[in-house]
Amino acid sequence: MTLKTKPKAARFEELIAPLEKKVYFTCLHLMGKREDAEDCAQEALLKAYQKLDSFDGKSQFSTWLYTLVTRVCLDALRKRRDVFSLDALQEQGFEPEDQQMEAYLLLEEKERKAALKEALKELPVDFRAALVLVDLQGLKYQEAAQALDIPEGTAKSRVARARGMLKKILLTRRELFTGEGRLNDERRNRHDL
Repeated sequence: MTLKTKPKAARFEELIAPLEKKVYFTCLHLMGKREDAEDCAQEALLKAYQKLDSFDGKSQFSTWLYTLVTRVCLDALRKRRDVFSLDALQEQGFEPEDQQMEAYLLLEEKERKAALKEALKELPVDFRAALVLVDLQGLKYQEAAQALDIPEGTAKSRVARARGMLKKILLTRRELFTGEGRLNDERRNRHDL
């Protein structure tokens, strides 16, 4: 029995099963909150099931699915228009329970991940979507462009600009991302030599 001759529910399950976790994590990276990600993933999978017969096979199924997932998340973000701030992260500040270096390093890594997650939320949603699909989900620019329904050059531009914005945001928390007081690409002052 070929995929096309199987009942819709069986086809859907076979196509979705290997991508289900990626759908959730794409939603999580785009939405920033677990509850919102769960809602968007559920809505996207429901839409994918409803529109399964419209998948024509001209692109990969994953690209078709990411298009639905991204649109659901972007629509939700545009409706929500939350304002995010790194101040909330700083107010939550994590203190190591003991003075052991390993515990401190684990805490620092946790703070780095939290800072990165918060920084992602500060990116404009169109840039965040392109960055998540390319850098976090590993899609090629062409696939991301298809999923976002934009030209490939625009996808490349958005990813590049998102990376630049992300770097600028993370520079405010430079102590988490370097072992020293300056970044690797920063130049030393003459007085430091």
